Amino acid sequence: MFYTQLSQEYQDDTLAEALYAREVEHFHYEFDRANFETMLLQLEEGDPYRIELTTRLAATEAALRVVEVVYAALTARIGDPVAHAAAVERAKTKRQKAVFDA
Repeated sequence: MFYTQLSQEYQDDTLAEALYAREVEHFHYEFDRANFETMLLQLEEGDPYRIELTTRLAATEAALRVVEVVYAALTARIGDPVAHAAAVERAKTKRQKAVFDA
């Protein structure tokens, strides 16, 4: 589809924000994975909580893979690296402004 009302800048900004969101999501899953692995080292085999953590770790690792695939798909949509870099800077500025305005 040819977009007649969506500027290229809007599209670039949306892509930059989507990539940022996936980075945040990946960070939190990675954070959880590291914590689960550390906790599992402290629990004995057969501990019911160890069994639950093992299940949660597997689910977290699966979610990480999904995020990585989505991130790769989004990255493949970057048409102009210079325009993308500008969109990333606009997104950073917007997030920083939101923090200072809060």
